[in-house]
Amino acid sequence: MNIDAINTFLLLSETGNFSRVAERSNLTQSTVSSRIKVLEDTLNVKLFERTSSGVLLTDAGKKFYKYAASMRQTWQQGRQEMARSSSPKQTIGVGLHMTMWRRFMPDWLVWMQEHHPHFALQVEADYSERLVDYVSQGVLDLAITHMPSGLPGLVVEPFMEDELIMVSRIARDFGSCDPADYIFVDWSYGYREEHQEKLPEFATSTINVGYGEIALEYLYASECYSYMPRAYVSDDLAENRLHIVKDAPVLNRPSYLVHSKHPRNPHAINVAVAGLRALNAGLKQGHNAQDP
Repeated sequence: MNIDAINTFLLLSETGNFSRVAERSNLTQSTVSSRIKVLEDTLNVKLFERTSSGVLLTDAGKKFYKYAASMRQTWQQGRQEMARSSSPKQTIGVGLHMTMWRRFMPDWLVWMQEHHPHFALQVEADYSERLVDYVSQGVLDLAITHMPSGLPGLVVEPFMEDELIMVSRIARDFGSCDPADYIFVDWSYGYREEHQEKLPEFATSTINVGYGEIALEYLYASECYSYMPRAYVSDDLAENRLHIVKDAPVLNRPSYLVHSKHPRNPHAINVAVAGLRALNAGLKQGHNAQDP
């Protein structure tokens, strides 16, 4: 399928106006119309319906949109990969869960530049399911996820466990915590089950957040409490922006390294893992040194 037609379809979906698409794409309106017609003929459906102010997606167009967006992303990734393949440098593609990028990526990039400057680096941050798919598809060489199992053809091995602690802007003890003021953060696989086992009374929280950064910002501005990885909030604890809720249970969240059983570049994976494990060991030592 013509990628130009896909791009035109996506742009028309966003603008709803043929003339704007033509102007932004440096095309004639007839060319824009022709590309959409070819796409509709190929799919044998009508993708847009005309209105007094422009065009709107039909039901079929709405269904096709997600596939078109995926095709554009795959095409862009393919072009980037081909560009990297022409470079004399070997490429390492590493992905990690959204909630871990701040903890590892800046230091890992520095470590790689210092120890293996001959590698070109590709980094992605996403959720576990997408990262596993990227490794399976060969888009990434390695990923850190919270999924305890992978897809056929992948190797999943333990990497580390995060210690999660309940924190609040206000110093308090666990016995005074009302579930109504609790923020539940979905820290993914493994954590959910332990949370349900140890804190069943907090399972009905009215505030549920899927991304830790959002919950953290809310903690700064409220008197609520939530679980955060200790390493994630170490600076906040040291500077008294947050306090550990006294006597609250400590929870754990495991993470895993995922890579192909038959990688295209085993050496690249070994190098990437060595850097990640070195950083993790350093973080543990630093944490232990701060413990009372």
